[in-house]
Amino acid sequence: MVTIGEQLTLRQALAAALVRNPRLRSLAWEPRIAEARRLQAGLSPNPSVGIEVEDFAGSGSLSGFDSVETTIAFSQLLELGGKRDRRVRVAEGQWTVSALDYEAQRLAVLTDTASRFVRVLELQQRVEFAVRAQVLAEEYRRVIDRRVQAGDVSPIDEIKARLESESTRIAADRLSRELEAARRELSAMWDATDPGFDTAIGSLDDLMPVPLLDALTDLVEHHPEVQRWIAETERRSSVVALERALAVSDVTASAGIRYAEESEDVGLVVAVSVPLAIFDRNQGGVLAARLRAAQAIDEGRASRRDLATRLVRAHARLTAAYHEAQAIDAALLPAAKDAYDATRRAYDEGKLPYLDVLDAQRTLFDTETQRLEALAEYHAAKVQVEGLISEPLDTHSLHEHSDHPNQGDTP
Repeated sequence: MVTIGEQLTLRQALAAALVRNPRLRSLAWEPRIAEARRLQAGLSPNPSVGIEVEDFAGSGSLSGFDSVETTIAFSQLLELGGKRDRRVRVAEGQWTVSALDYEAQRLAVLTDTASRFVRVLELQQRVEFAVRAQVLAEEYRRVIDRRVQAGDVSPIDEIKARLESESTRIAADRLSRELEAARRELSAMWDATDPGFDTAIGSLDDLMPVPLLDALTDLVEHHPEVQRWIAETERRSSVVALERALAVSDVTASAGIRYAEESEDVGLVVAVSVPLAIFDRNQGGVLAARLRAAQAIDEGRASRRDLATRLVRAHARLTAAYHEAQAIDAALLPAAKDAYDATRRAYDEGKLPYLDVLDAQRTLFDTETQRLEALAEYHAAKVQVEGLISEPLDTHSLHEHSDHPNQGDTP
């Protein structure tokens, strides 16, 4: 049982999504259905029993029931060509495909949940920044009002300050609504209409070097979607074998007893029937199955290529965001902080007006917001990459990385 409290961690969000996600719960039935089909596929045809009454209600000596002959016989269809074993292999292949479909959906749910969690974390901090910017703009407006009343600046500056104050208020309101929508989108992953939590707990500050793309490309082969098509190709090959087996005629054997009313004698009756495969040798079924098997190879190749392309795109986003965040941490943010501190000291010494302090503080806010956007982009791309390689980035692939900033797809 997963409980959602006022404070939500990523682990809680992922656990809730795995347990309650409607799509995932729906797909969880498929392997069980496939198991039932496998059970059915292994069963032999039922025997049949028949009774036949002849030579009565006719004419002459057959007008009455004195010449009636009654036959009771049991018959059994004997499957040839290994049909039952091939049906079982097809059913087992379907179970494997269903299990991998479930695993692919499970991975998609985890990736989507983590992405939405990152979005909530980002918006929480952006709302915080927006509120601070709103307070700053309001303070800036009051300073301008006083200077206008003192005749130090033009009334036009007062209008500009009011516009900026109103603009920051509108931005803060918009971000608050976006945050509420993001919280609801996150809770929808565990089928909840009400978020049930107030704050997402987590940090976007952690950065790790980005592995080389070449170190990740081969990991796409482990993705359940790729494995699914490998299994589907094998299943369709099993269907080809089954269709070929269906071309082999089955034998129906029957045995029974016959009772003659007139002589009161009893005799055995034995019969064997085999369809003659002259016209229908299941040629169409075999051909369709072979084409479907060939189609699975192309579909698997297309799926593998799509995943690799998405990995290249996500890796490029990840690398760019990593460098941007590092550059901001190394140069922009320290410079903005130094500028603010210097301006503040100059103001305290009476060398600069307070408006310059507010401008420096606003520049610092803008830089912090830019850093937050880069960090959010980094973590969103990281989640996508991890979803495509089916494992966290802090595993063995992380040990192969470069810090050269101009190496294209490497950090």
